[in-house]
Amino acid sequence: MKKRLVYILLFLHLALVGYGQVREISLNSDNPSIRWEIKPQSDLPYSGQEIAQPNFRMKDPVRGIVPGVVFAAYVEQGLVPDPNFADNIYRVDERLFNRSFWYRTSFRLPVDYKKGQRVWIHFDNTNRYADFFCNGVKLSGVAGATRDVSGHMLRSKFDITDLVRVGQENAIAVLITDADQKKTRTAKEPFGVTASPTYLAAAGWDWMPYVPGRLAGITGNVSLRFTGDVSMEDPWMRSDLESNEFAYLDFSTDLRNAGDQPKEITLEGIIKPGDIRFSKKIRVAPHSIQKVYITRNEVKEFLIKQPLLWWPNGYGEPNLYSCSLTAKIGDEISDQKEFQFGIRKYEYHYVRNKAGWPVLNFYINGKKIYLKGGNWGMSEYLLRCQGEEYGLKIKLHKDMNYNMIRLWTGSITDDAFYDYCDRNGMMVWDDFWLYVAYNDVANDDDFKANALDKVKRLRNHASIAIWCGANETRPKPELDNYLRAIVASEDHNDRLYKSSSNQDGLSGSGWWGNQPPRHHFETSGSNLAWNDPPYPYSSDNGYGLRTEIGTATFPNYESIVKFIPNDKLWPLPTDEQLKSEDDNVWNRHFFGKEAANASPIQYKNAVNKQYGESTDLSAFAEKAQYLNLEVMKGMYEAWNDKLWDDAAGMLIWMSQSAYPSFVWQTYDYYYDATGAYWGAKKACEPVHVQWNASNNSVKVINTSLKSLDSVWVSAQIFDMDGQEIKKYGLQTSATVRSNVAKEVFRLNFDGEQGATALSDLHFIKLTLKDRKGALLSENFYWRNGRKELDYTSLTSLPKAKLEFDYKKEAGTEGIMLRIVNRGKSVSFGNRLRLVDAATNERILPLMISDNYFTLMPGEEKFVRLTESHAKQLKNAKLLWKQYGHAEKETLKLKNIF
Repeated sequence: MKKRLVYILLFLHLALVGYGQVREISLNSDNPSIRWEIKPQSDLPYSGQEIAQPNFRMKDPVRGIVPGVVFAAYVEQGLVPDPNFADNIYRVDERLFNRSFWYRTSFRLPVDYKKGQRVWIHFDNTNRYADFFCNGVKLSGVAGATRDVSGHMLRSKFDITDLVRVGQENAIAVLITDADQKKTRTAKEPFGVTASPTYLAAAGWDWMPYVPGRLAGITGNVSLRFTGDVSMEDPWMRSDLESNEFAYLDFSTDLRNAGDQPKEITLEGIIKPGDIRFSKKIRVAPHSIQKVYITRNEVKEFLIKQPLLWWPNGYGEPNLYSCSLTAKIGDEISDQKEFQFGIRKYEYHYVRNKAGWPVLNFYINGKKIYLKGGNWGMSEYLLRCQGEEYGLKIKLHKDMNYNMIRLWTGSITDDAFYDYCDRNGMMVWDDFWLYVAYNDVANDDDFKANALDKVKRLRNHASIAIWCGANETRPKPELDNYLRAIVASEDHNDRLYKSSSNQDGLSGSGWWGNQPPRHHFETSGSNLAWNDPPYPYSSDNGYGLRTEIGTATFPNYESIVKFIPNDKLWPLPTDEQLKSEDDNVWNRHFFGKEAANASPIQYKNAVNKQYGESTDLSAFAEKAQYLNLEVMKGMYEAWNDKLWDDAAGMLIWMSQSAYPSFVWQTYDYYYDATGAYWGAKKACEPVHVQWNASNNSVKVINTSLKSLDSVWVSAQIFDMDGQEIKKYGLQTSATVRSNVAKEVFRLNFDGEQGATALSDLHFIKLTLKDRKGALLSENFYWRNGRKELDYTSLTSLPKAKLEFDYKKEAGTEGIMLRIVNRGKSVSFGNRLRLVDAATNERILPLMISDNYFTLMPGEEKFVRLTESHAKQLKNAKLLWKQYGHAEKETLKLKNIF
């Protein structure tokens, strides 16, 4: 008990860190002194005023999670079976959660609270409707009203100065009411017309299940804030570039005077780096909000010479500035805020392709940017992703060489996501909450209020690259015009507002089923554009800017066994089951009817035909990774091939996993990277060498801002025995300008069935080196010259003899692995894993420079394990699995650091 008290006091000390009078205390449930409780409204026959009395006690409440949702709290307490596993979530009685719930907690003011300070309570997000009470008083709306706060993106802030009790318990109660629509899984009405603005996947999609309660809860941070009478709201530092050598700043904020008297305010700010200081005196009337502007006409330092620019990943550093603000009344600090911003300039041009249709091109800081990335449907299907976990997800996207994430239907409401995107140079395509054929909502005013708050709340983030009205449709005119207007008025049109996610300069959506690389090189086809006249697709146009294209993606076996019951692991469902069976655990994880767009039958058959029938799930899942790798790499490389000759970028559907499933992911729900991850990472390199499976063209793709002078490009062809067949190899020197794709030669396999014939299945290895011989890019392909896509003979490769050693990298917490093929056979498909030596549990994510790689006899390779594993490598084992052979331990990594 004594240790717990010390911990609570330490937490409060840290939570109260601030300047002068301005302090903030977290009321989230991870604060050990805060306990949220939840109970259905129907079980509490009391008013909000009664429940919010400090002496009120809930009987048998459920421990709440804030931020979080009601259903996740029940999961955390073990009151429903693990919804990740089997079909458990489909067996929950949704009626128990599709109703109103009370949240309640209590708090005490800090011991050094000074009378006269204003006490504010802040709620970042609530879903879907909320009513707020404190110490027996209704805070929101008017007496007798319900559903006072409507929508999942609205911030709520209440002055509770006159209600709080010093030295006593203070109570907060929040009534959360769920969305009106789709009260049961089988209800026919579409979720979104009445529900929006909300998390539109909450009632199920073809990649996540229906969530009981439809993500109703207090879904954002809750905090107490202590200020003087005047507080700042929505400060904004806008930047503009005259050129990359000169930036202009303009600042604005709202000042709210909650007091009964007018106040003379001195607003002061410091921008770093640069130590730019500014100040302004303002008079604010009582009980009013005053808009304040400070321009470069008032502060000459707002013209910054040689600014540190924010660049997307692969184009430069994502430099950020901080702005610290203080509002003073005389010598007393009334409010303080700090935020970050980036100096950059987005521009957009529509370029006609060969068919005469416009293609949207992105520019930043005067440079054309090729978009490479993926879609997020949700961060996690029960909204259990918070804080630093966003940093992990964004880091994985950066590692794949991505530069953009599209937030499908504005699915993220957490500021932390945008913070990490800013820091990692990850641009954000940010949708609002409309989708497909449903471009209307039940209450326009609710939608507009949430949209306005979203723009004002997020506009300081350099990462936001575009605002988009709707997924695969356009908002109805009234909403469309409103969104366009607020982007103009509140974001100065610094980012483009675009009505639709797949039309008007974009090349449609889809397909979503696996296709071999040749298919993508030979056709740009999409099955969802809805243009009239139809959007033109061919082998040399129609690629354009594609915001959705995807494939089913089997996870690794070690992940599958975590969510599919043992007795259902094998055999896989039959084609008929995949086509039409509902009550099948594989279907419940979206390998079947519910994810028909992912073409599960086609996927299963492709694995079996290309790599051979399997005798168990472990073998099938292993083979699937090579299909994943080849398909994912082929999609990106087909777009690379047409770089600026029609193609302006590609975003896959989807780049991360919200639920344990078999579709549309690079890494899986448990952070284990599939073959698709490595295919994307390779194809999206800023400097990349690649082969065209259709016409044998070899190109250097340079999407960096640096020219490649006198680089060496080589292609080596190896047979199944690992012998180089030099007849088919080529090498040349080339200069490749910045931001271009350049063909350097074409491979010629004519006569491959002659005297110097290749084995039917053979390998292509490409390397790109600078003039000093340093490796810039390498790539590897397997090809069957006689029977296309037949890779079944890979299983006949003998077991290889690989030698492993490692050394710690000086000055870092990284490890460099050296791997040598000491045998006489090809070591195809080498997968490395890290596990804890004591438990054999996977160490995830595995942050490693390469995986699923192939080594020819005598070949040496260096693979880097990053510093992310420093703590985990105190007692770890490195496992190696060659394709088709048993996994074995190679190294023990113990107390390296």
